[in-house]
Order: sequence, then structure tokens, then C-alpha cells
Amino acid sequence: MERFWNIIHYFAYRADYKLSLLYIKLSFIVNVIYKLPFSKKRFKKLGINNPVEYLKYGFRRRDFGISVIYSGGLMGVLILFICFGLFIYYQGIIRKMEHLTILLSVLLMIPPFVINHLLLFKKDKYLKYFKQFDKKPRKWKVKWAWISLGVFLGALAFLISSFAFWIYRLNH
Repeated sequence: MERFWNIIHYFAYRADYKLSLLYIKLSFIVNVIYKLPFSKKRFKKLGINNPVEYLKYGFRRRDFGISVIYSGGLMGVLILFICFGLFIYYQGIIRKMEHLTILLSVLLMIPPFVINHLLLFKKDKYLKYFKQFDKKPRKWKVKWAWISLGVFLGALAFLISSFAFWIYRLNH
């Protein structure tokens, strides 16, 4: 389970990083404002010779980069989708419409933190796995990228279907 979860996290990180690079290419701020003389002067004062490369580095960093933070959050959302979907299915089965209380909301937030801490972040396990996965052949990466996308879309479909089931059960 740990390896599988780290594979999903790895491809969430790669997807976020690639989307960030696309954003940097298409961004007005990066392409125009960063190249203005006053911006260049300001960045030079801060010790940054190339702000675009510095921005890319901020997304790329694996120890505490923006893409790692976003992908870790996405992993939490994935678990939250599953937990919330289970709660909604349960409500549909018992044919009740319980209001989501603050306590229940907090309880639904605990599994994502615990699971991600144990499987990904404890002793920086994800960094060790990322190094392993970087060495894998392209065919492996393509296969697991599609599987990772399927996991995310499956969790989203599970959440949406739980609402559909719940509504159906309440009306019939």
C-alpha cells in the first residue's frame, strides 16, 4: 500500500510541476513584468539573476517545493473524497439526511492526515520513493501515470456517485 500511495503521489507531483511550467510559459506576469528593467533591478538586489529559473526551482524542489505541497494536499483531498463518499453512501443506505456537523467534519479530516503522514511524509519516505521512480523506464512511467489519473478520476466518480445514490434513496 505504501509503494502504491507513493506512486500516486509521485505522479501528482509530476503533473503539478508540468502544469506549473506551462503556467510559467503562458503567464503574462512571468513573460512581461519579470523582464522589465525595474523588476530585473529588484531581483538583482535580492540576489536573483534569473527570476524565471528561480520560480521553476521553487516548483521543482522536492523537499519543500510548491508542487510537493500541492501534490501532498491533493493526496489528502483524494482520501477525503473517499471518506466523504462513504459517509454519503451510508446516509443513502439508512435513508436519512444527517447534517454534517463540525465534529463529523473534523473526524473526516483525520484519516487524510494520518494516512499521508504514515505512508508519505514520515521520515520523508516520499523522497526515497521519488528517487526510485525517477530511474524507472518511460514505459513504466506512462503506465503508472495513467493508473494514477484513473485513481483520481475514480475517487471523484465515487464521490459524485455517492451523492446520486443518496438523492435517489431519499426520493424513492
